[in-house]
Amino acid sequence: MRYGSRIKEWITDHDIKQKALAKEFHITESMMSHYMTGRNEITVDLLVKFAQKYGLSTDYLVGLSDSPRPSPALSPTEEKLVLDFRTLTRDQRELIVRNVAIMKEQNEK
Repeated sequence: MRYGSRIKEWITDHDIKQKALAKEFHITESMMSHYMTGRNEITVDLLVKFAQKYGLSTDYLVGLSDSPRPSPALSPTEEKLVLDFRTLTRDQRELIVRNVAIMKEQNEK
């Protein structure tokens, strides 16, 4: 599991001290160190709290995604578009992608 290295990377990049993080989550410094080195498994509860506090995706923390930020939820209309898009032929999908690119370009003018 990659969560230890991901948490360590995140706090290093954001100049957060391990001691402060341990205090924030009411655990000992040594326990926080063990989580980050992979010596101990982090609890799901703590992983979720960390993700919520810093706006991170739990998928990112456990190594299932390379994007640190959670993807925004799709609206019902967006979900329907995705589902409908998946039923189209490859040529139809390519046509839609080209049309969307043209519309985006027009919006930028």
